Amino acid sequence: MRTYRTHDQIIQEELSTTKKRAEYLDIAVEDYVENGDEAELLLAIRQVVQAGIGFAKLSEETGLSRESLYKTLSGTGNPKLKTLKEILSALGYTITFMRNIA
Repeated sequence: MRTYRTHDQIIQEELSTTKKRAEYLDIAVEDYVENGDEAELLLAIRQVVQAGIGFAKLSEETGLSRESLYKTLSGTGNPKLKTLKEILSALGYTITFMRNIA
């Protein structure tokens, strides 16, 4: 009998290394810059959390409840910049702003 994997299972397997998770998140950020789809970016961060440190560890490192983190990274979440900064910091990232020079 053939077994099937869900989309999430396939993504989790593909994000098995730190390098792959970093590449995935880099692409998600690039896509966000191009199309402005916040939900897509939040879901990509969620996938990286699930494949990496997990929500329990993320909760411990950020001081935010797991329920709050699930909601924030649900795709319909609307996180404050501070919350997003804390999440990304726990994943080893920082937010940088650059001025557009014309």
